[in-house]
Amino acid sequence: MTGPNAPERAASIFMIAGLMLGLLVGIAASPTKAAAQATAKAPTAISVTIPALPYPVSGLRQRLTAMGKSIPAVDESLQLDIPGTYYAPVKDMPTDQPDGHPAIVVLPDCDDHFPAHWITLFQEQGTGVLVISPNQAHPSQVYCSEGSLGNPKHGLTYWAFDALSALDYLAKQPGIDPERIAIVGYGYGGGAAQLAIYREGHAKHYNRRFRALVGLRPQCMSEMNNFVPSLLIGVKNDPFNPPSWCKWRMDRDLTPARASVRFEMLENGETFEKQATRTELPIETSPKVANIVTEFLSQNGISPQNSKN
Repeated sequence: MTGPNAPERAASIFMIAGLMLGLLVGIAASPTKAAAQATAKAPTAISVTIPALPYPVSGLRQRLTAMGKSIPAVDESLQLDIPGTYYAPVKDMPTDQPDGHPAIVVLPDCDDHFPAHWITLFQEQGTGVLVISPNQAHPSQVYCSEGSLGNPKHGLTYWAFDALSALDYLAKQPGIDPERIAIVGYGYGGGAAQLAIYREGHAKHYNRRFRALVGLRPQCMSEMNNFVPSLLIGVKNDPFNPPSWCKWRMDRDLTPARASVRFEMLENGETFEKQATRTELPIETSPKVANIVTEFLSQNGISPQNSKN
């Protein structure tokens, strides 16, 4: 048997070399493509500074001023601009949403912690998330110290006002629907978030309103005569955010004009940690809880698929 002649051998060599080169290029390109896709899908986190709104002038001050009385200026030394982090949605907006995507203002717990799970979940649903840090804006306060239903922590007022400043900030940003901004509070932030929608609180002095509220393990030390619907999710036997406070507030503040308040109690058999250092409980971010929260937000227009109701 005779072997291939020189031209045939050369052709074979070139063909094999071409195949190997193509294979190597494909292998090299695959990680590059994967990296590009991963980069495209990576959540966007942007550090922002939220300007504090001008402090509202109370009705009493307005009346005294109209009477020609001389009154001292409002102490705004603790009302500073608020640091925050904005997470853009990772889901493309539907083409029939010309007003932009919905957004959420997040008030973290007293130690500045907020479960990252929720940020990712909201982003994947096409909602922008602004996590603010009143703790850093007002560092002179001790927010994780004890408070009680009859003696609320005074810092709640500062945090609620910061949330309203964040609402005003988001409503002016391009690509965000100003009519579909909700507030989510965690632990201590849940109590402050309630003040941000309280009918007789700071919110009454401003035209903008949050669309809805979600309180996760909220410290229910705030009034519940609210402008907008709220969902409160407590954990049974939670010593730091007692569900009984929420129930007491709901019963006491029930008025014909109040927006609906829904309360969900989660069963839990785990040992609670100290408040300032506690870890998240698995039940907090379970699929059941995620469905409750996303369904509530969707019903109140905080969903890219929902138009204004």
